[in-house]
Amino acid sequence: MNNLFTDYGIPVSAEEERTAAICMNAEGEYRFVIAAKGFVIIVNLENDHIKQVFFPENNDEYPYSSYSSNGLFYTGAANMLMVLDPFLEKFIYYKVIENGEEIVGFSFAEDILGNIYFTSYPHCHLLCYSPHSKEIMDYGSMDLTEKYPGSVAVDHTGWAYIGIGTEKKNIVAFHLEKGLRKDLIEEQQREKGTGYIYLGIDGFVYGHMGASSSSQWMKFSNGEFETIDTEKLSPSFYTGTAFQRIHRYQEGSYHIERYSLSEGFIELVHRETAKTKKIHFNYTSDGAKLSTIYLGPDDHLYGTSMHPLQFFQFNISTNKTTNFGGEIIEKGGGGNIAAYASNGNILIGAAYAGGKLYVFDMAKKFKKNENPKLVLQEESIHRPRCAVALKNHKHIVWGGFPGYGMVGGSLGIYCIESEKNDLLTHEKVVENQSTISLGELSSGNIVGGTSIETPGGAGSREKEAHLYVLDWETRRVKNSFVPIEGAREIAQIFIDEYDRVHCLTEQSIYFVCNPTTEQILFRKDLSNWGQIVRNGFAYDLPTNTLYCLLSHTLLSMEIQVEQCVEPKVVHTLPMSASSGIVHKNSRIYYGSGSHLCSIQIGED
Repeated sequence: MNNLFTDYGIPVSAEEERTAAICMNAEGEYRFVIAAKGFVIIVNLENDHIKQVFFPENNDEYPYSSYSSNGLFYTGAANMLMVLDPFLEKFIYYKVIENGEEIVGFSFAEDILGNIYFTSYPHCHLLCYSPHSKEIMDYGSMDLTEKYPGSVAVDHTGWAYIGIGTEKKNIVAFHLEKGLRKDLIEEQQREKGTGYIYLGIDGFVYGHMGASSSSQWMKFSNGEFETIDTEKLSPSFYTGTAFQRIHRYQEGSYHIERYSLSEGFIELVHRETAKTKKIHFNYTSDGAKLSTIYLGPDDHLYGTSMHPLQFFQFNISTNKTTNFGGEIIEKGGGGNIAAYASNGNILIGAAYAGGKLYVFDMAKKFKKNENPKLVLQEESIHRPRCAVALKNHKHIVWGGFPGYGMVGGSLGIYCIESEKNDLLTHEKVVENQSTISLGELSSGNIVGGTSIETPGGAGSREKEAHLYVLDWETRRVKNSFVPIEGAREIAQIFIDEYDRVHCLTEQSIYFVCNPTTEQILFRKDLSNWGQIVRNGFAYDLPTNTLYCLLSHTLLSMEIQVEQCVEPKVVHTLPMSASSGIVHKNSRIYYGSGSHLCSIQIGED
């Protein structure tokens, strides 16, 4: 075996359910259909028969929503609309829609004639598919600034209503024949959030302005609405939230109590006899992509997969992988642990979604609801990207992007002993920007790198990313500057023993600077060697070498006193890198999609 490069296989062979529906045909037979990245699972709940059907044309993108009508299952992935007959166990229609949209099938509805309506991202188009003529009509964009048309419904008067978010919530009414479009939320009420719409089983359309506990429920008709009390609402055809939503959940002999594609089970209760049963199933998967990997205090490698989040350990001595599954991570769901920091036996992981901080006691066994412990959730760091353990052995500093519709993430200063988390909002760090890379200077001050991106759907308000120096004890930013003109992100930071800051931008520009004088000491475009990966710097102390992992290449930079040295190519990677990085026993370990790999860098 070539020991230079090793592929250890797939640590997490699982996929995440994204949307589901019960489909009933004219004969009264029914099937439960679960859609995931690249395929559907069709389940006969009566005899437990399972069938996996892959999306047409090797489409392996994520679906977002689904709809059941006349025994057929409608969904979309990327810009492909698909229609499945779950009784024939095959897709009977699909169409790639070339209208400039990235995702079709963001939400679905139906009119009284049986036409299927669906929305798209990121320009909130409304489209219509006719099951009879197989034609698709595009009504165009329903909102010029927002991106997420999360719900849609059609009333019996020929009006469609679309619930939209996230930076400026909206509900749009659109007359399908006349092409008349109007916003139903006043401009001054259009704050952060998402308008919500649904069709009641009584045939009327209901909704609210983005707060489900709100007494401000609305009933829609003729392109207008009236405010109604909660008790006057008609139930929805959907049950569940987010990726656990099921359309037409009331149909069939069984009520679906709980299900998980990643864990491979469905728990059912018979509607008449109340008898319970559990169906276990397997399926073929390319595996879930790996997020950041980290060397734990016990010298084992740890990481999670993304969509679904499952936590795994890799024993570097034996090359053995242990997958602890998703249940071990409380409220883990479809996210991932994106950043780690450790102090003694304590490992801390910062996770998407919801800015969760987990504390792992590495001296104890992992146990559900006990170890790791979920210590806090912080919406203003909804998508964590970085964490650093300070030299005082007491604090962790962490940062990332904020939640949906928000601009500028907070910086968290977490005290391990007290479990208290102090927040510095973006206004106190770099306004409208999010911290996505961190390091600590010999003085104890923090260096942070920012991003101007807004992955939660809001519009970006800045033009260039900053580096800043923070005195974390006084909570004051000492200086902040733009190191690379036009760079949108300072994605990675390593601080060498001479307090020089080594950075990578989102465009793979490597630069070294003095954070106090703001002088750029070295700069080189590394984009010919690949794109940046999550967490791509690793330092080898005995050889004073900084390793830099890009998608196609492993590079090295020797750290010298007087000067910055040109990066050298160590290896071209046989399998491209998507996440990093662990350096142990003269090997660099990294994630390649769903695979864990390593490459040798010296004599062991």
